[in-house]
Amino acid sequence: MTDRPQEIRPPKVYGNFRPSLKERSKKHVSAQERREGNSKAHLELVRQLPSCVSGVAGPCDPHHLKSGPAKAERGVQQKATDRWVVPLKRHEHDELERIASRYEELWFRERGVADVVELANALWVNTGDLDRMLKVLQVHMGRSRRHR
Repeated sequence: MTDRPQEIRPPKVYGNFRPSLKERSKKHVSAQERREGNSKAHLELVRQLPSCVSGVAGPCDPHHLKSGPAKAERGVQQKATDRWVVPLKRHEHDELERIASRYEELWFRERGVADVVELANALWVNTGDLDRMLKVLQVHMGRSRRHR
């Protein structure tokens, strides 16, 4: 036995360290897209619905709720999942984005949407069937108008 230190050899490396063009061209899936509860198909259907506030026909912007159960899903630079989405016209969406999230449910109630969380959940449960989603929205809007 000798007290000579062992020689450390670097691993043999061949070729270019840079990934191939094929690897570089692959779309990387973002963390938001990987989250359970997200669906591009659901967002496309929500865009086709009329606004849940004014009832004006689409296309609408999908608004990700910031309050209620959606609040627990949010993080730094991260929206709630797509299960907490409701349709709004662009000007309504812009108006809502200017207020603090703690007033979000109040904003909807003042505009005749009694329970926006229930609406978002019902739309998610019926996703994939645009006719059923329209009926959910109509029933909800009819109910919210009666509660005024």
